[in-house]
Amino acid sequence: MKEIRLEGTGKKENLLERLQKEQIYLPAPCGGRGVCGKCRVRFVSDAPDPSAAGKKYFTEEELAAGWRLACRVTLEGPAVIELPDADEDEIVAATGFSGDGNSSRTDSADLYADSDAADYVVAVDIGTTTLAASLVDRSSGQVLKTVTSVNHQRAYGTDVVSRMDASNNGKAEELQQSILNDLAGMSEKLGMNPETAPFVIAGNTTMQHLLQGLSCKTLGVAPYDPVDISLHSWRNMQMMPGISTFVGADIVSGMIAVDMDQSDEVCLLVDLGTNGEMVIGSREKMVSASTAAGPAFEGGNISCGVAGIPGAISSVSIEDGEATVGTIGDRPAIGLCGTGVLETVYELLKDELIDETGLMDDDYFDDGFPLAEGVVFTNKDVREVQLAKSAIRAGIEVLLQEYGVGYDGVARVYIAGGFGEKINQEKAIGIGLLPEEFEGKIIPIGNSSLAGAVMLAKDPSLGERFARVAAAAGETALAENPKFNDLYMDHMFFPEQ
Repeated sequence: MKEIRLEGTGKKENLLERLQKEQIYLPAPCGGRGVCGKCRVRFVSDAPDPSAAGKKYFTEEELAAGWRLACRVTLEGPAVIELPDADEDEIVAATGFSGDGNSSRTDSADLYADSDAADYVVAVDIGTTTLAASLVDRSSGQVLKTVTSVNHQRAYGTDVVSRMDASNNGKAEELQQSILNDLAGMSEKLGMNPETAPFVIAGNTTMQHLLQGLSCKTLGVAPYDPVDISLHSWRNMQMMPGISTFVGADIVSGMIAVDMDQSDEVCLLVDLGTNGEMVIGSREKMVSASTAAGPAFEGGNISCGVAGIPGAISSVSIEDGEATVGTIGDRPAIGLCGTGVLETVYELLKDELIDETGLMDDDYFDDGFPLAEGVVFTNKDVREVQLAKSAIRAGIEVLLQEYGVGYDGVARVYIAGGFGEKINQEKAIGIGLLPEEFEGKIIPIGNSSLAGAVMLAKDPSLGERFARVAAAAGETALAENPKFNDLYMDHMFFPEQ
C-alpha cells in the first residue's frame, strides 16, 4: 500500500479529481461515474460515510476498514489515504513490429552522448491505454532506445468516448497536461529535452486532439467532424495524418508500416483496441471502418480487469472446473488483462461452464467463476466480451462485403496492437472473435502505429506518402449499415465447441 497525505483546501472537492490535479492517477475506467469500482482507496482514519456505490463494491469488513471509491468521496479537510500496490506504470506495452529491424534496438544510453543532436527524433505512439516512444537516429536510421508508459488519461476513463466527455466537461486542460507529463517523462528516459526535441506523433484522432488542446465537441456528435487530422506541426511535434474521427493516424501509420498501399494482394489490418479500427485494401483501393468494441480486451469494464501489468492473469486453462492461470512476470494474480479475459471465456465455453448464449452455469452465476484468490470472472464479464467480440467480427464482415471480397480474397490478416500481439489465435477463433477461415493467414505485427512513426522519423520525405494514403482511404460508417446490426446480433452467440 502507498500512503498519501492530502492537505485540506477549505472547499469541497471530489477525491478522484483532487488526486488527478495532484497527478496521482487511479484507474477509473468508467470516468468517475461510480460504476466500475476500480478507483479504490483506504482512509487510514476518519473515513467518510460509504456511498451507495461503495456498498456495492466493498464488503462490510472492507467498508469498516476504511475502503471507499475515490470518485464517490467528497473531501474538504485533510486526509491520509492508502492506495493499492498495483502500479499501472509497470504496464507491459507493445513496442516491437514484425520486420522493422528491432534487433538494432538497445537500452544503452551510451549510444548517444549528445542528446541535443539535430539528427535525434522521438517517435511516439499515443494509445488510449499505453504509450511507446522510440529514440531515432535519423543519420544512421537506427532506433537507439524504446520506452513505454501507461497513458495516465486512463484516470478519466478507459475509452475515447469517456475522454471526449471529460474534455467537453471542463477537463480539457487536465487531459492535455496529463499526456504532456507522460511525454516529458518518456523523453527524459530517452535522454531528450521534451521542450526542444523533435517528435513524430501517431495516435487515434481523440488522443491527438487531447494532446493539442483541440476541442472534442464535434468528435462525438454527427457529423463527427475532427478539428484537424492533417499532416501538420504543433509546437515541436509533427502530427501524423488520420482518415476520420474514428480512424486515426495510428491506423494510417500501420497501413504504411505493412505496405498496404503498395501491395498487389488484398490485406486486412485490424487493431483490436478499444475502438476496433480496421482497414482492407491494396494499391488499388483501401476502405476503413471503426466499431466501438469497448475496453474489454484491455481489461476495462471487467470486474477484476486490470491493464497489462505484473500480476495480471494473461493465460488460462480450465479442466473439470479447476483453473490454472499464468500471470505477467509470474507475480501473484491481481486481476485479468485482455488476453486473460479472452482465454477465460474460451476455456469456460470448452468446459461447458457457459453456453452459446453466454449464460454462466448456475454454480457460478451469482458469484462468478474463481480464477485465483480474489479474482473471479462474472456473467457480466462474459457479456462485455460478447459485446466486444461481436462488434469486431461484424465490422470485419461488413468491411469485406463493402470491399467486394470473401474470406478467400484476403491474402493476409494483420493484427495490430499489444493485445493482438499476445492473443492465442486458436482461442480467438474459438470464441468467434475472428472467423475460422482466417486460420493460417493471421499475422500478429505488434505496434504498427509506432513502426510508422519511426519510419517518418527516419525519413521526413515519407510525409507525402502518409498524407496521400490518409486522403485516399475511404471509410464506411458501420453504425449506419443495416448489415452491421444484423451481423452484430448474430455474432453475440458463441460458436459451438
